Amino acid sequence: MRTVVIGGTGHIGSFLVPRLVHAGHQVAVMSRGERRPYIADDTWSDVAMVVCNRQEEENDGTFGPQVAALAPDAVLDLTCFTVDSARHLVEALPPSVHIVHTGSIWAYGRSLVIPVDETSRKAPFGSYGVNKARIEDYLIRGQERLRATVIHPGHITGPGWVPINPAGNLELRVFADLIDSGRAVLPERGMGLLQHVHADDVAALHLAVLSQPDRSAGEAFNSVAVQSMTLRGYAELIATEYGHQLELQLLPWSEYVARVGESVAAVTYDHIERSPHVSATKAERLLGFRHARSGWSAVSEAIDWLISDGRLAAPEVAK
Repeated sequence: MRTVVIGGTGHIGSFLVPRLVHAGHQVAVMSRGERRPYIADDTWSDVAMVVCNRQEEENDGTFGPQVAALAPDAVLDLTCFTVDSARHLVEALPPSVHIVHTGSIWAYGRSLVIPVDETSRKAPFGSYGVNKARIEDYLIRGQERLRATVIHPGHITGPGWVPINPAGNLELRVFADLIDSGRAVLPERGMGLLQHVHADDVAALHLAVLSQPDRSAGEAFNSVAVQSMTLRGYAELIATEYGHQLELQLLPWSEYVARVGESVAAVTYDHIERSPHVSATKAERLLGFRHARSGWSAVSEAIDWLISDGRLAAPEVAK
């Protein structure tokens, strides 16, 4: 199968592209060429790298035709953020192509009941979540030109970058304090939810979708670890892993904002306001696919990488 991956050197693509090559796909990766994959191995020598600027080429109408010129059987679109962008690509590709769009569980917004599944009512807020919901609606229900599948990952993590921390933001200091002493400062009661997923599990689901097109076409699938973690539970797991009892300070929201600053607090708010607990059982039921890692094991692997990369100090207490 000739497979084009748009944005193939980022979080998901770093794991997805080697999986595709090992599975026998002829792979072309389209990216701006500004970064290397997080996990580089010999499989990348078999990948055709196509340097492009999606936004500029969409503006002049050449991006979709450039993808089509690669004669793909499947296109895995990891960097589509608007319906106009999705439509431009769909209208340029031949009807034989299977397009797989990477969405987000933020397409669901605030939950009415949990766990949320693919049939749940969507109430997205914020431009990112709203646009991801609109793209799903267009690809699955608004066009009949191509076979289309949508995958909605949770909080993607793994070696190579900073995962969402127990305060619902990206500050390394939160991890450092827990590793060093078991201390954490969290908002409200610390009962907001986070639902991580290892990037390699998301990559594996993309492959499962491609391998069963008759079952996956016209469907959306959630991609998350089975369990969510509360903020305080997540913090306790880290503290315990590094030999500490959790020393937890809980602050009312206004005090938390004053402590961490408005920009950091805004990231926290985005995560705890959604507090997702999403089901991925549809992928297991239709495709026989089950996510291999828990949220904690995925985050633990990312923390180990941050320590080995020198972005977090090595703990004095051995794990």
